[in-house]
Amino acid sequence: MKKILFIDDESNILRALNRAFRTLEFECYYASGIQEAIQVFLDVDHLDMVLTDIKMPYFDGIRVLKLFKEASPDTIRVALTGYASASSITEAVSKNLAKQYYYKPWNNDELIDGIRKMFALEDRLKDSELFDMVQQFDSIKTIPRLFNELNLFIQRDKSIEEITGIIERDPAITSNVLRIANSAFYAARTGNIQQAIMYIGLNNLKQIVLTYEIGQMKEAMFSKCEFIWVHSNRTNLIFHDLYTKLIGPKVPPIISAAGIVHDIGKIIMLQLFGDHYYEAILKPGYDAQEIIQKEREVFGNDHSSLGGYFLNWWAFPLDIIEMTLYHHNPTDPDISNKPLVALMCVASMIENKEYLKDAAVYSDALEILNTSTEQLNDVIEKYNR
Repeated sequence: MKKILFIDDESNILRALNRAFRTLEFECYYASGIQEAIQVFLDVDHLDMVLTDIKMPYFDGIRVLKLFKEASPDTIRVALTGYASASSITEAVSKNLAKQYYYKPWNNDELIDGIRKMFALEDRLKDSELFDMVQQFDSIKTIPRLFNELNLFIQRDKSIEEITGIIERDPAITSNVLRIANSAFYAARTGNIQQAIMYIGLNNLKQIVLTYEIGQMKEAMFSKCEFIWVHSNRTNLIFHDLYTKLIGPKVPPIISAAGIVHDIGKIIMLQLFGDHYYEAILKPGYDAQEIIQKEREVFGNDHSSLGGYFLNWWAFPLDIIEMTLYHHNPTDPDISNKPLVALMCVASMIENKEYLKDAAVYSDALEILNTSTEQLNDVIEKYNR
């Protein structure tokens, strides 16, 4: 039975949560402050999830999340807050302190369904075959050095000057950040790395650094990652255009670089299996669904599962993990946010020109988004001239 701790200083909120969860399959605990939460943590063998209010008068929810991240990193951390505190949510997710967030007033069915799907995702990513496979590769299990250092700086509220300093230590990453900042999408027009970082934002910076570091782990493989990097960057641009067209005026900062990491599993598999993966999977020119099938046949797993596994390991937000894990299968019943996954699926297929094949997966994604190829023609023509 999964164990959940709810933390909120308002007794009426805790009573409402108690009513919603008391007959369900979870073992639930409730705390009105940090002292009670610590006592529950000490008394209970292991907490599977902690869901905390962000804005509390005597102890900030951000500090609660930090404490649980340090004391129990395997516990899923979820933030709850009012719409007025949206900036705190961004802070919690940007600093890898919360995997997911919900606004007050919440919908009970949506909250319960979301929690069940978070647990289902954890269980799937802890599948024994996938776990056993990953254990063989010590070289990639730990968080890449610069990405880890950058995360720590962001969590500790270091200045933009200090963050710039650690990026400048790696000329290759510095060059790449400048290239992206000066691309048509950001149009920063700067040779100053600090200005470039301010243009692209810290979320984008983290994901650019992560993808680049993994790609460089084996120099011999780096050149073979280049086309994946190009595809990922273009997919991210298409994702932004589609989001603006179909969902809202602007992609939330928390997921603004999701396209950059959506295919990170391919880079990881290239690092793990080297030329064997390149020759068997990447070189023949298979389409997306054929790649998934061939990966499972040859290596016993696929890049989407591996990418999702590592992003979960590295405490990425749930939405980004889902877009990485499911963008080849947007109808999976365990997906929490189907429109976002479908959007990533369509963006990737437009970039690969696979929408021309009228694949069933593409049609499913369009149906989820309640749109058609004709309605997306302006985006398609923009990226396939």
